[in-house]
Amino acid sequence: MSLFPRRVLPVRASRLVELLVRLQVRGGASATELAAALEVSVRTVYRDVEALSAAGVPIYTEVGRNGGIRIDPDYRIAGLPRLATAEARGVLFAIVPAIADQLGFDAAAADRTLLPAMERSTETAARVVRDRLIVEPTHWFVPPDDTSALTEIAQAVWESREVRLTYRGTEATVQPLGLILKGSTWYLLGQARGTASGSYRLFRLSRVEAVELREIRFERPPGFDLGAAWAEHRRAFLASLPQYAVTVRIAPSAEPLLAILDEGAPELPLPADVQRDEHGWARLRLRFERSPDGTARHLLRLGADIEVLDPPELRDRMTAAAIQLAALYTSDQ
Repeated sequence: MSLFPRRVLPVRASRLVELLVRLQVRGGASATELAAALEVSVRTVYRDVEALSAAGVPIYTEVGRNGGIRIDPDYRIAGLPRLATAEARGVLFAIVPAIADQLGFDAAAADRTLLPAMERSTETAARVVRDRLIVEPTHWFVPPDDTSALTEIAQAVWESREVRLTYRGTEATVQPLGLILKGSTWYLLGQARGTASGSYRLFRLSRVEAVELREIRFERPPGFDLGAAWAEHRRAFLASLPQYAVTVRIAPSAEPLLAILDEGAPELPLPADVQRDEHGWARLRLRFERSPDGTARHLLRLGADIEVLDPPELRDRMTAAAIQLAALYTSDQ
């Protein structure tokens, strides 16, 4: 059976379906927004609305500043379950239960009640992903950050509500714009009230000492792009890290262990043209984003299979550490 009566068929059915889906998902939109999304004229959008209304679809227009084209919230297009906002987000995170739990969503409930409400092909696709992919954003041996503030802050992000934060001993009223999960660490990107437009700040949630969810709502900055803002913060952070260059020679047997040097690890396996001495030891130029002392402690993990050649002060640190270690093991107990 066709979704639309015969008198609507002259209008492109695919466009009508897309228009209805957009309205059901968003709750409403302006004719200009719909025209841009559907790649038609505003006049065509209004003609489609009139045709759908004549066909019995509860679609209507509202005038005024916040007006636009609306659809009865109780109307349901075949195959599209009616979901509350929180439920819709629960579906999004249903295949990542570890993240859903941290954000305060019941992923198990989404799996039991919401996925079966989808079209069978959509439900199958969601379950295929869930049954073949597990995301557990925690390290084996490093305890996760304290994320007690995450649930309230996430609610503020979803609802565009201001929060009052106590962050590292300082209070600030913040407009929260987005959450970032980097490894197992959560960050909030927001703008403190009273700062210049576009001066976004990054807050590590484990350092939030207190949070108050306020009733004040705010308008998100026009054209704000969370991905671009995060990329800029990440670039600035990496640029601020100390760059410490080191020349070393490494034993052939220890080359697979170079991966433990983290940011200082070279490309592995080593290129065929890497410089080697008569014993097969490779000469490498490494760069670390840490202090000389931190670099020395890092390189000591490879023991006698690595030798620092340059800079001289780092070689001196390695020599002193080796002497202290030898004295520890040769002293009488």
